[in-house]
Amino acid sequence: MNMEVVKSDSAVAGKIATAIASSLDGSANGGAILTDTQTTVAGNTNAQEAIQAMLNGQNKIVQAIGKASSNLQSVAHEFEAADQATRQLISAISIPSPTGGK
Repeated sequence: MNMEVVKSDSAVAGKIATAIASSLDGSANGGAILTDTQTTVAGNTNAQEAIQAMLNGQNKIVQAIGKASSNLQSVAHEFEAADQATRQLISAISIPSPTGGK
């Protein structure tokens, strides 16, 4: 009888989540975006507001991806625990072979 192995590995999800979180480090601070608060050129105020809106949107995206990364780890741990419980249940069940043990 060929039995499939029930196995989840939260370490794999952990590596992926860590890679995602690391990739967000540079994006979280907005990079090197500077605003000019002294120039009185027409449109400068609009540009400053647009830059701030873009940074706010970027921060929301970074937070959402960070939360998804964290959720990935949490779900992986839950799957691992469910797989362990399933393995225990399966190992506790004795199913006779339909061929009489052959």
